[in-house]
Amino acid sequence: RSPVVTVMGHVDHGKTTLLDFIRKTKVVDGEAGGITQHIGAYEVETSKGKITFIDTPGHAAFSSMRARGANTTDIVILVVAANDGIKPQTEEAINHAKAAGVSIVVAINKIDLDGADIDKVKGDLAAKDLAPEDWGGTTQMVPVSALKGTGVDKLLESVSLEAELLELRAHYKGQAQGVVIESELDKFRGSVATFLIQNGTLKVGDLVASGNSIGKIKSIVNSDGTKIKNAGPSAAVEVLGLNNVPNAGDPFQVVENEKQAREIAEYRITKEKEKKLLKQKDDSAGDLFESLGQESKKVLNVIVKTDVGGTCEAIAASLNDLSNDLAKVKIVSSGVGGITESDANLALAVDSIILGFNVRADNSAKKIIEDESIPLSYHSIIYELLDDVKARMSGLLDPIIKEEIVGTAEVLEVFNSPKFGQIAGCNVIEGTVFKNKPVRVLRDEIVIFEGELDSLRRFKEDVNEVKNGTECGMGIKNYKDIKPGDKIEVYDRKEEAQSM
Repeated sequence: RSPVVTVMGHVDHGKTTLLDFIRKTKVVDGEAGGITQHIGAYEVETSKGKITFIDTPGHAAFSSMRARGANTTDIVILVVAANDGIKPQTEEAINHAKAAGVSIVVAINKIDLDGADIDKVKGDLAAKDLAPEDWGGTTQMVPVSALKGTGVDKLLESVSLEAELLELRAHYKGQAQGVVIESELDKFRGSVATFLIQNGTLKVGDLVASGNSIGKIKSIVNSDGTKIKNAGPSAAVEVLGLNNVPNAGDPFQVVENEKQAREIAEYRITKEKEKKLLKQKDDSAGDLFESLGQESKKVLNVIVKTDVGGTCEAIAASLNDLSNDLAKVKIVSSGVGGITESDANLALAVDSIILGFNVRADNSAKKIIEDESIPLSYHSIIYELLDDVKARMSGLLDPIIKEEIVGTAEVLEVFNSPKFGQIAGCNVIEGTVFKNKPVRVLRDEIVIFEGELDSLRRFKEDVNEVKNGTECGMGIKNYKDIKPGDKIEVYDRKEEAQSM
């Protein structure tokens, strides 16, 4: 069978541009912020036969998607920019590939740019246990320019050579089975899933069970957008006909009859419910222990709706990572498809915000959201969604109260006034003394009283402030024990917003 190849690497190192050159189309221009937000799967005809490519997003939020990408794959093309070298996500991709036991072919990209240093990249990769062939190692490394197409043919040859060594085999006859790479709910077509077939042949009219979805395959569309009657091993195809949206990463299999399909789906739904119940119990027990002996955390309730399943999973994982000691994100509900009336009602019931990623609210939901002023934000780039949630979490936190000493006066003499009681004759030695701000009395640098001023006078006039180096008389409300040598400190309290 033909190899399934995943392209991995750090964000902006040129993975999608490389794939574009290979399949002569432009995907990256249509992506928000130039970042691939979904898994795309493409079958490409090369001189050495067919290769199925899976493009995984490079952004850190997609670790879970990338991990899954590696587990459905025979060979990984690791794209490393020659002018940028190894970055955190490059290492992550190497770890995923190694954990999945997958062969790695390295494409050293951007060799036409200034600052490109191929030998440095090879040295860095050798330090990560990927020794280049020309240095006596086993990893093929091909210098390429994805923009100009230099070295791309050699890269495809290297992939084909690696595939020959792996001797990839599959059963072509019999019922198809494989894995869901991506899934979405289309307004017009209903539930749409991208299947990667691993064994057998998938035909129109087959009954399929995938996750807790079942259905008869109505149509099979290949990566060119052509409708086909059947598809064999290593093919990545879009299928219509499932009764609901399976999760990305779910296995699928063709079954004999509807009874068998329903049994499989029901068994999986029961398992899913048990898992959710256990998680809720764990969460509530965790919350109980967390609340013992400490102030309760601020909680931001979130409802997430996205256009495709893989993105939903990745966003949920990234949101959970935002929680810290002060505040936590609680995902009340997440799913694929537009924002509905039931999402708006749920947000109202649990006081939640709604996040839409490449989806919008329908009219009935819009009405509730507007009438009840439910916070709703739409996004198409994951970084921006996370920044929005961070800002909202910061808004939940109690402000930090900071004290600033604005003036200090030293008591020189104490007088008794029939009208004001005890008056301290003082000299302002630092800053400015204000009448309307709180004060502290210090003796031997130890605070002995906190309160406020009754009077502040300069000669015989009442004043609101007295500056440094000036003498004045101060009367302190409800305090009769002031002595020469004491210091009176005037301070101000300021609130500062906490940030995550």
